[in-house]
Amino acid sequence: MSSTMSSIQFLENASVGKNKWWRYVLTVIVSFVGGSLVAGLALALFLIVYSVFLASGGVADISNIIMEIISSPFTLVALVGVSYTISFFFFYICLRFIHHKPLLKVINTVSSMRWKLLLKGLILWFLILGIFSLPDLIFNPGSYQITFNPSTFTLLLVLCLLTFPIQASFEEVLFRGYLMQGFSLFSKRLSGIFKLNWLSKPWVPLLVTSILFGCVHFWNGTSLYMDLSIVCSTFIIGLMLGIVTLGENGIETAMGIHIANNLYVSLLYNSTDSGLPGLPSVVTAEASDPFAGLPVLALAALLVIIILFWNRKDDLIRIFH
Repeated sequence: MSSTMSSIQFLENASVGKNKWWRYVLTVIVSFVGGSLVAGLALALFLIVYSVFLASGGVADISNIIMEIISSPFTLVALVGVSYTISFFFFYICLRFIHHKPLLKVINTVSSMRWKLLLKGLILWFLILGIFSLPDLIFNPGSYQITFNPSTFTLLLVLCLLTFPIQASFEEVLFRGYLMQGFSLFSKRLSGIFKLNWLSKPWVPLLVTSILFGCVHFWNGTSLYMDLSIVCSTFIIGLMLGIVTLGENGIETAMGIHIANNLYVSLLYNSTDSGLPGLPSVVTAEASDPFAGLPVLALAALLVIIILFWNRKDDLIRIFH
């Protein structure tokens, strides 16, 4: 292994277990597709049983009940929670029996989970989002509505606390852990074949996984323009989370940031054109140009990196040297 690659211990974990390319393809397919299919079938079965049990007016009444449940934003949050829980379970099974790799190897380089780092990332990103949101809330209050509803917020809070820690953690394990390590292994092999030293650099798997992370969120918006803006914003966030992961030799801080981000936009600061519209969040913003917020997001991401690595510049140099 090259000295550049070996300088980041987290990427060395890729060599543990069995790592043929088809194992990665199979694991991703089983985890994502399998989780979605099982969750979809479970939802369909629930809707049929629930609607038949409640319906009293025949097929039309059953159809109305089903549509009412499907159109509820709570149903979507619950479905995300179920889907990602199943995907996480399938991923663990694949990692254990296809790769023969412990889950902790795609999380960090030590012998246990570093919960303090997760909490640090969660608090830091919550504070930064809050600080960056305040100016517009103060100087442009007409663009916001107070949508807090005490009677439904408790349900939203419970659903979000159950769903988003699992969903965000799985995405970090998959993208910043499993896939970034896998691409580091693959790019190193290509570097040896084609005699291209730059392919063995840590920034290569960082960039590839950040692009993939952005692309898989393409369908989160409500229009093509919105979809493209989400790809850009998730690419920026993915790049930040990848840098934090490589700099800290583990994904715990990235997990905390990701969890905080999803809880913030669902519980406190939603928008009418978000991927989860209609949630009784504390504040809901009117639809605006989605690309307008990208510079602010990039600045927030840069601020996170500056704060976390203020006295640890060598950890960043290892990534891009």
